[in-house]
Amino acid sequence: MQSKNLLTIVIIGLLVILTFWGCNGYNSLARMDQDVKGNWSAVEAQYQRKKNLYENVVNTIKGSARNEDTTLIKIIQMRSRIPSIDPNNPQTLNDANRQLDQMKQSILNINVEAYPTIQTTQAFRDFQAQIEGTENRVTVAIRDWSQSVQAYNTKVVQFPGKILASLFGFKEKPYFQSDAGAKDTKVDFGS
Repeated sequence: MQSKNLLTIVIIGLLVILTFWGCNGYNSLARMDQDVKGNWSAVEAQYQRKKNLYENVVNTIKGSARNEDTTLIKIIQMRSRIPSIDPNNPQTLNDANRQLDQMKQSILNINVEAYPTIQTTQAFRDFQAQIEGTENRVTVAIRDWSQSVQAYNTKVVQFPGKILASLFGFKEKPYFQSDAGAKDTKVDFGS
């Protein structure tokens, strides 16, 4: 009788250990699966940030460049008329003054004697800094995701995790692969 009781206790003990091991292993795989998904979401968020940044900054720089082109053209046109002004003819002086006043009103912070400060150059520099920061964020997000995929895949393929993974349907995750042509991303400032 005692050996039968001992055998029952051993079997129950083994079942408890296997159940605890199975639950712990399943929960570990499920947590790691969620880490992979969460880290991929961070990668996608950085891609979305990059897309929004590029569109907004490029459009801002384009608008600034167009405004500066218009400003410079007006200044050049006004300066080209200076030699034709007859200082002895009050009408040409009045016309030139009126045109100058109109130009000053339409162009903010303009100094007739000097070209306005070109802001687009600074915008391009700022854009370059934004690109670098964004690319770094994307790189970090991809690195974090790749590390979580590696940890998960290692758990899925190593024994005894492989047994639990196959029992519960956990499969290896693919590693990061860039889209075709991603290496050739270009920023277009054309109109």
